[in-house]
Amino acid sequence: MAQYGFLFLLCIHSLIAASSSADIKSLFGPSLSPGAAILLPSDANYSQEVTQRWDVFVEPGYIGTIKPAIESDIQNIIQIATRNKISFLHTGGGHGISTTLGRLQNGVDVDLGNFDSVHLDAKRNLLTVGGAAVFSQAIDVLYGAGKELRATLGAGLGKLQGLHGLLIDSLQSVRIITASGRIVTASEKENADLFWGVRGAGFNFGVVTSATYKVYEATSQGQVVNADFLYPAIANQSVWEALESFDTNLPSQLALTAFVLPNVTTRSPLIAINAVYYGPKAQGIRLLEPFVALKPIQSNVSIVPWKQELDAAFFGATNGACVRRNRVNIYSLGLKRTDVATWTSHLNALADFYVKYPAYQGRLLAERFPTQGVLAVPDAQTAYPHRQVKIQLNLEGWYNDSSIDSPVTAFLQSWRAKFQQTSGFADLSVYTGYGHGDEGPEAWYSRRKLGRLGGLKKRWDPKQLFSWYDPILRVCHVCGVFLRFGVFDAEFFERKSPEQKVLAFVGSGIGRVHFQHHKLNEHVDHYHNEPHFPQYNPIVLPLSADLYHMAWLKVSSQRAKSEDQAIRTILLESKGEKYPPHQPR
Repeated sequence: MAQYGFLFLLCIHSLIAASSSADIKSLFGPSLSPGAAILLPSDANYSQEVTQRWDVFVEPGYIGTIKPAIESDIQNIIQIATRNKISFLHTGGGHGISTTLGRLQNGVDVDLGNFDSVHLDAKRNLLTVGGAAVFSQAIDVLYGAGKELRATLGAGLGKLQGLHGLLIDSLQSVRIITASGRIVTASEKENADLFWGVRGAGFNFGVVTSATYKVYEATSQGQVVNADFLYPAIANQSVWEALESFDTNLPSQLALTAFVLPNVTTRSPLIAINAVYYGPKAQGIRLLEPFVALKPIQSNVSIVPWKQELDAAFFGATNGACVRRNRVNIYSLGLKRTDVATWTSHLNALADFYVKYPAYQGRLLAERFPTQGVLAVPDAQTAYPHRQVKIQLNLEGWYNDSSIDSPVTAFLQSWRAKFQQTSGFADLSVYTGYGHGDEGPEAWYSRRKLGRLGGLKKRWDPKQLFSWYDPILRVCHVCGVFLRFGVFDAEFFERKSPEQKVLAFVGSGIGRVHFQHHKLNEHVDHYHNEPHFPQYNPIVLPLSADLYHMAWLKVSSQRAKSEDQAIRTILLESKGEKYPPHQPR
């Protein structure tokens, strides 16, 4: 895991219509510096020179890759791609897993691999890293100077967050190239509104070429207690009861990780607990007594330098987390509490699933990290909306046999819903670094943050250039149309085809009509059952493209002066269907 992208959520993206026939070498080449490179998938060295993705379950498709060498290369790439309507996606460490990235096909990969610098100013306690730097590059630098820091613009979760907060809470400034091609600095003192949005939804606003963080003196002289416990499936309920005992009293220096995976021989689930304590060994052992008392079949407690913490975890076993081009079908959510009955039932169901599908190597990964430092930062200070989350739960479907995609997806989705019911939160809460991609903006960014984020998007990226990874605006999974929230946006509206324009102007209920238009009843049901449009009754009508066009003609002729009137007009011409009034459910 030491190779995990330092700024993996700085895989910043841009959205323009794709152009698979573009000759990218002749188009982009003359504007690039001598150190830049253009590579095509047909090149023999393509896979060696281009940063490979961590997950390929759903991946973007490229006609080629550009590796910029300096910032002006990136500026020129954005401007040329925009003029020529070529899709492009900026990639850093390659760790983005959201399936929203799969919407990009026949685009250009802008690989930031050359932007991987790491510089520590030990006297000022500042670390500056390039947009493609990975943790392994910073670990030795920090440890050697007696400092510590533990991913970013999604939030930057980590075992030290009880002491220092999220990584975005240590972020001092970013250097970012915006949709206009400008290079700006965002910090508390410069472009503070952009800095707010960057800390939680940064991949929606531009290409971060470097970021500067505050670092800290190493806790406990840089030595940590690493403890591992392994249990058989029969300990199922007891282990979760032990985990639950930390729901309200987890010390700021203790971080817990639970891991469930199949025994390679028997296929029976094994439960592993890893604990990291930033303090004296004796204190750590006393705190871990609930796990010791369960008499694990294997255990280990040792003192290790913090730079070896990741390698020492789970008895030093490698779990494939840092191997490239995995095929992982991941669903996740945040929890406020540990519901023992749900966790116990899930492991029982997982045991049956392991037996039924031998090719399935799926895992449950739960991160119970302390929240004292996270909660010390006011919610309004950053765009990150999930400070109340105590447990990050990943339902990870590891397997290579695509023939079991459907049962695996159904299993994972059903258990995400069941964990949500007992999560302690009214709505689905999903960290963008872990989400599947189907959850939607309300789950990623929360309703209370979306209004301000939407305003920032309109200011800094009005053409929706940076909207591949978990976009702030909802996107139709079929045609890529952005389903707008709130008021009519004339500039956005004029860029759409007649069949799409009504979507831009009606953002509250027409999304469901749109999905029905694509004959995707499962999407209609999803949007009806999930709290994506809670303020309106559902509208589910089989409208044709002709009716979409008719609706647009009525809007353009000013015969519909409001959203309500436009929808009513559509329905009246749809053979008298009644329009559900805008009433709260």
